[in-house]
Amino acid sequence: MSCRKRSFHSESLSCEHPLILLDSSQFLAELLNRAKTPIALILHQSADPDAVGSAAALSTLLKTKTGVNCTLFAESLNRSAKKIVETFNLVIAPPEQLTAFSTVILVDLNNLDQIGTLAEHFPKDDCVVFCVDHHVFHPKLSQIADFVLHDDKVRSTAELVLKVWLESGISMPTNVANLLACAVVYDSRHFGNALSSTFEHFIILLKNGADYLYVRSLLHAPLDKSERIARLKATRRTVVYDEFNLLIAVTKIGSYEASVCRALISVGADIAIVCAMKKDEVRLSARCKPSVENDYGLDLAKHVMEPLGEIIGGSGGGHPTAAGANGRADSEHALGLAVQLLRKELKARLKTNPSSDKPSNG
Repeated sequence: MSCRKRSFHSESLSCEHPLILLDSSQFLAELLNRAKTPIALILHQSADPDAVGSAAALSTLLKTKTGVNCTLFAESLNRSAKKIVETFNLVIAPPEQLTAFSTVILVDLNNLDQIGTLAEHFPKDDCVVFCVDHHVFHPKLSQIADFVLHDDKVRSTAELVLKVWLESGISMPTNVANLLACAVVYDSRHFGNALSSTFEHFIILLKNGADYLYVRSLLHAPLDKSERIARLKATRRTVVYDEFNLLIAVTKIGSYEASVCRALISVGADIAIVCAMKKDEVRLSARCKPSVENDYGLDLAKHVMEPLGEIIGGSGGGHPTAAGANGRADSEHALGLAVQLLRKELKARLKTNPSSDKPSNG
């Protein structure tokens, strides 16, 4: 197939051919076929251990198999990812280098709005775009990607990369097994939301040399003072709605919105929505307990954050129990819209499934 011409801005994205959904074997074959020049691996803003570990493992695989160099790009890293980058001596390249690449892989993301300032340097000419991701499928993906390996039924992108690695027939080095193990443990919330397949994949990594205690030590990063202050301030400003037999906690904060969201869930909220204003961009994070997804059929990504992102001129997505959105809007307005969408969805679900109208047991 020929490469499609792209302009980064969504209103001028062209889609000359539909994206091609591949399985792990086909994805590897197509990657190897295209791996004749250096490849850029692009991670989402505030990249986490799943994004970093998955990208580093793919980079090692392609380098071993083809000799082609791969370069990692990320606007920013979260606290846990920074520790992994330092421990494994990974290199995150300056954003201006991105323009030189003709083949890119989007790792752990499915929407270019999620790459932040890297957008300014995204290749504008003909390029081939691969995507490997486990988030809820985003409609904009068909505008940007040529080849996609996707499964939102696994808990981490690393599990998809593991399947690709197993297809390669190459022995997995211990450092790669540990990188992927960090990713699996992190994105499964230390197996708190693991599926049976999560454990099956993790056992494969253990057999390839991953050390669980070592992985736990890498992921144990104490909160710094600024993050602890943000959490404490947020609890003081939080408004709690007791509706639909759920406790819904809503607050605004200057930063650390995802961390504050997790904290509100840990202290008793069934659903939490946190909004942060950063310069001229509003960012929202949402979390809910697994019981909310199970009892109400709520999908925070599909039902709340994805439509919210469209309304506020940005994008949204994620997982059923953990999602986010960003855009250009007043923080108060954006937060109000998020609560409105949530209420509308819960009300509709209670009408179609009255048995859900029961106290959440967390």
